[in-house]
Amino acid sequence: MVGQSDALTASGQLPDIPADSFFIPLDHGGVNFEIQVDTDATEIILHELKEGNSESRSVQLNTPIQVGELLILIRPESEPWVPEQPEKLETSAKKNEPRFKNGIVAALAGFFILGIGTVGTLWILNSPQRQAAELDSLLGQEKERFQVLPGRDKMLYVAAQNERDTLWARQVLARGDYDKNARVINENEENKRISIWLDTYYPQLAYYRIHFDEPRKPVFWLSRQRNTMSKKELEVLSQKLRALMPYADSVNITLMDDVTAAGQAEAGLKQQALPYSRRNHKGGVTFVIQGALDDVEILRARQFVDSYYRTWGGRYVQFAIELKDDWLKGRSFQYGAEGYIKMSPGHWYFPSPL
Repeated sequence: MVGQSDALTASGQLPDIPADSFFIPLDHGGVNFEIQVDTDATEIILHELKEGNSESRSVQLNTPIQVGELLILIRPESEPWVPEQPEKLETSAKKNEPRFKNGIVAALAGFFILGIGTVGTLWILNSPQRQAAELDSLLGQEKERFQVLPGRDKMLYVAAQNERDTLWARQVLARGDYDKNARVINENEENKRISIWLDTYYPQLAYYRIHFDEPRKPVFWLSRQRNTMSKKELEVLSQKLRALMPYADSVNITLMDDVTAAGQAEAGLKQQALPYSRRNHKGGVTFVIQGALDDVEILRARQFVDSYYRTWGGRYVQFAIELKDDWLKGRSFQYGAEGYIKMSPGHWYFPSPL
């Protein structure tokens, strides 16, 4: 962004701009511009963002570039300035000198004329996008399993889908000699971390879980029936949660019905044909899965419970498993369609019909 500092920094004048932007103060003739660099840095494209339209052109490294009344140079960090270029810049600056209102503005312009190449180089090489690309490259062919998210705290966050991917990514970062600040996160760990904060500062809050289907826009599920917060209080909570997640652009708070949460749990148990009892209590519901379950039924029950907790969390609906021994196991034989069981010679058992 190029322009008068007083005008651009006035309240309400700055639009939403990318995090890797910088401001160049110039009293007259300022034209905003954008520098686009190919991944292999073989071509530099400069976009002049004029009012109503934009103009794009390819520019050369270490060659004076005129953008409005601003003259700049761009060079790779690993290369020196071409010796003759500063002289050309100095000559051009002298030609433009009468256009400035005062010596202070001229000095600022001269500083940026000579220094903008270095600033541009730092922006190109150290921008969050470039660092994210480096991290993508480090993850290699497995990068499709992750999202690399630049954070407002100047850290890069690698969002993993599960515990296995989390451990793998952490090992890659440890072995890959990646010298930038990076942290691997996943949904379960983030929910645990934020739950600790919520239990400390909002101990009475009735919530379910935070969903990270889109890590930049997490969704926080609150109970509709048990929530007493006003709209303003919810907005404040949303901003506090966003501050806890530097990689998130926003946090959406969604109110969910307790009846729906309990209903989905009960419907799932019926679908799995698992025997259960329901116990309602203040602040929640407990489903007790009970009976003489075999290994397949126990595995099915645990898979269902894990799936439910990934959606609703375990704060309102909880599950318990009470196993009972099959007292007929290994001791009886069943004969006939009626289901009677011969316990021993002369001893027959007729179980109750299902």
